[in-house]
Amino acid sequence: MNTESLKIFDNVYTSGYLSSEDEPANFSYSELLPDISDNNFFKYFGLPVKHFNAIVISDIHLGSKLSRVDSLISLLQNVTFNKLIMNGDIFDSINMKRLNKKHWKLLSFLRKLTSDEKNLEVIWIRGNHDGYSDLLTQLLGIKIFDEYIFEWNNKKILVMHGDVFDVFTSKYPLISEITDIIYKLSIFLDPTNMRLSKWLKKNSKAFLRNISIVRQRAVKYAKKRNTDIVICGHTHYPEKAIINGIQYFNSGSWTTNPSHFIGFTENKVELVEYSYPTNIK
Repeated sequence: MNTESLKIFDNVYTSGYLSSEDEPANFSYSELLPDISDNNFFKYFGLPVKHFNAIVISDIHLGSKLSRVDSLISLLQNVTFNKLIMNGDIFDSINMKRLNKKHWKLLSFLRKLTSDEKNLEVIWIRGNHDGYSDLLTQLLGIKIFDEYIFEWNNKKILVMHGDVFDVFTSKYPLISEITDIIYKLSIFLDPTNMRLSKWLKKNSKAFLRNISIVRQRAVKYAKKRNTDIVICGHTHYPEKAIINGIQYFNSGSWTTNPSHFIGFTENKVELVEYSYPTNIK
């Protein structure tokens, strides 16, 4: 990690955003959005949408058997956008031997997106699983950041993976690793309906507490950075909230069914569910 990266993480850890005290908030919350029956996102935006100003995705976990690469490629092929932000954990680990043909197909697709004639921007925000991936991002022609701020509709949006706010993982790495294995196993056993993994999410107090901690601390940090919207990944728990005037989004992951992304149109931003079966050749 470079000097600038270390400075960002040091600022977060020493700024008070990691205190255990949750600040009072007017909190509105949407857990999982209902299934959609078409592919024009009308139910989310109130009109058919085929073009987005920006799309934010996270936690693809390439190299994992749980990665829903077909579905993600389907999304990216069926819409247009000016900016694609990949908010961390693009890889499950930096081990190229774990990538299958579909995973390489996505990387090839991303490389084509960065060609000059496409005239769009692809941003990669480093996640805790990504390791030192600077060389790979250079080969793909993608800019890599530890946090990223952009302007949309007269608002400032902060995007960061969110692992820096996850004190449970840093304090108890072994327990976190075991928990992650159990969670992945639950998805592997029921990849279609994911009843067991959903039950584990809803009934694990430690998991829910950690989601709350990441959410609250992300909002505190967003206020310090004078931004209006903050978007995280990391928790694999798609949600949106308003806390003391700050909009918070989590884009979930692409290892679960359905998967989610954050879509920005000209004047609206929404957490969108995407779960279409695809046949990528």
